[in-house]
Amino acid sequence: MAERAVFLDRDNTIIANDGYLGDPSKVKLLPGAAAALTSLRRLDYRIIVVSNQSGVARGLFDEAAVEAVNAEMVRQLREQAGANIDASYYCPFHPQAVIPEYRMEHEWRKPKPGMLKAAAEAFGLELTRCWMIGDMPRDIAAGAAVGCRTILLTDPEALPQPQESSPAVTPNFVVRTLADAARIIVREGGSTVKNPSTAVSTDSPPAAPAPPEPVLADTAIAESIAAKIAAAIPRPEPVRPVLEEMLQQLRHINRHNNMSDFSLSLLLATIGQVIVLALLAVAAWDALKAAGMASANLGQSWWYFRIEEQVKSIEWFLAAIVLQGIVIAFHLHKKNA
Repeated sequence: MAERAVFLDRDNTIIANDGYLGDPSKVKLLPGAAAALTSLRRLDYRIIVVSNQSGVARGLFDEAAVEAVNAEMVRQLREQAGANIDASYYCPFHPQAVIPEYRMEHEWRKPKPGMLKAAAEAFGLELTRCWMIGDMPRDIAAGAAVGCRTILLTDPEALPQPQESSPAVTPNFVVRTLADAARIIVREGGSTVKNPSTAVSTDSPPAAPAPPEPVLADTAIAESIAAKIAAAIPRPEPVRPVLEEMLQQLRHINRHNNMSDFSLSLLLATIGQVIVLALLAVAAWDALKAAGMASANLGQSWWYFRIEEQVKSIEWFLAAIVLQGIVIAFHLHKKNA
């Protein structure tokens, strides 16, 4: 089966940039970007950065500086949340370049989709199963041109006007941050593309692409995650359908809330907490049984059974402590991720 990917613009999508960035010491990740990319990798999406870098064509810095900035971005992503980028593509060309060798209208320069096509060929991607995220209309146009679903990062209540060099293409979703975009992909990633918009270059309109072949819907996100956890954690077979059904119901309830998302990991942690309470209840019951033995019966049999109930109580209590420690460790890990 062909792979899928999330394409991302670099500047003001993953890292902050008020202008042309060629200094790796000034690289600063946007809040939540590293965690967002990590969550997408867990869903088996390739993470591919595609950016216009006309600062090279303008003589502000060279390609080595672009690669140094990309390398520092990758380092910070791994350091913050163990996030990984599969590839970084950039276009150093511009039709009004100061440096002659970079003066051209290149197929890789967004809104043209050349970088996405190159990545699709290199990684065997099915573009209609991919996403494009960026903060500019040209990013949305590039993704729509090849059938990707698109997410524009901006204030949803104040959509910017299309850039002069970018055709007007309506994004599939508009959100404020990359973290919000990741939540949408987690929620919507299993569905198929429906009538993707087609971007048209303002310079030389390409021939109309042939309609994509029908794409079968991916396995639901919840089922994918549940299957992986099921393979790693032995449990009775009837439990898995119950967990999946619970997760599907929670997702359905929050279907229209982009800021909320339920994961199977969180659901399992909640179930673990309930089990802890059950273990404590059993421990308390055995302790009460040991304390409530008939005091009138002072024979050896009474003493033996009282000790047995005390041991059982301690065992259940220790089991509850161990499981509670696992739940706490899970929450601390998620908080620091």
